[in-house]
Amino acid sequence: MSPRFDAAAWSTRGDYASLDARAREVLDCWFGAPGSDEYGTDRKCWFKRSDAFDAMLRERFGALIEAALAHELDAWLNTPLGSLALVIVLDQFTRNCHRHTAHMYDGDAQAVGIARRMVEEGSDLLLPTVYHRAFATIPFEHDETLEGQREGVRLYALLETQGLDPSYARSAVRHAKIVERFGRFPHRNALLGRPSTDEEIAFLREPGSSF
Repeated sequence: MSPRFDAAAWSTRGDYASLDARAREVLDCWFGAPGSDEYGTDRKCWFKRSDAFDAMLRERFGALIEAALAHELDAWLNTPLGSLALVIVLDQFTRNCHRHTAHMYDGDAQAVGIARRMVEEGSDLLLPTVYHRAFATIPFEHDETLEGQREGVRLYALLETQGLDPSYARSAVRHAKIVERFGRFPHRNALLGRPSTDEEIAFLREPGSSF
């Protein structure tokens, strides 16, 4: 059974320095090291497709993705920052390292489970910046359920009031509308071997239908 978050314990032993060194490396790579200029900012590398960035992540973290998928890193779940690091590996690194393959989505179910638990426990609120909290929320945006999509819209609207760039909330609404319409993301169909309906085929011809 995965460890459960203990807020009282985390307040005394769950600081950044106590994290597994691999989790710190994940967080530093994605958010910048604490105290650096990029820390707590909206970084362009997150959503700009770059072969060089993807290759760097594969070299540094490819083996870590497989360990996360095999639940070998579940001990990270005993702190908010550790949980976030695991979400980054399962939800973001998978997309960068396995771009244009079905393996992009291998970690989604685990990632949304961690995100849901963080919200239920309130541990997402203990993350250090609004952009850390944004990435604890993003698995809901990638979820192909109405429940997950609506939770993502709710959380991003809240984060916008706390200083998150409004583009995150707009993106969440776009994702939710697609799942409300089709019950899934049609642009995943080809990679996942799912037949597309005529309506989905027509939609996929529209600009902005894929992410």
